[in-house]
Amino acid sequence: MTQATRAAAIGIGALAALSAGQWVRAQQLVDAGPLRVALGVLPNFTAAIAIPFVALGAWLEMRPTDASSAIRRRFVALNLASVAGLFAWEYLQRTGSTLRFDPDDLVATVAGAAVAHLVFVFGLHRNDSRDEG
Repeated sequence: MTQATRAAAIGIGALAALSAGQWVRAQQLVDAGPLRVALGVLPNFTAAIAIPFVALGAWLEMRPTDASSAIRRRFVALNLASVAGLFAWEYLQRTGSTLRFDPDDLVATVAGAAVAHLVFVFGLHRNDSRDEG
């Protein structure tokens, strides 16, 4: 499996988790407070994982021979851009939208980005044998 495919698969897995969480929320199967809060922030958490990995997968498909250091820099940039975009979306919800601003979503975004970084460093990137050029 190529690194592009692995990155995209991680992103798609996070999107699947997002969809599953949305389904559970829609079924109103959960009434417990902590689990209800977790399902409430799950979209931000999973999106913060999915966005940089799907984007990295596309980038690696176009540039499969890039050095390991370039891939690492690209992932960090994509991860930061994902956090910025999700923060912007959350703050836009303060402008009279029918959606609700929730500071817990900001925390979930940062947590998701941290998990994404750990998955990249210890999963996807660790298995890359390219030289550091």
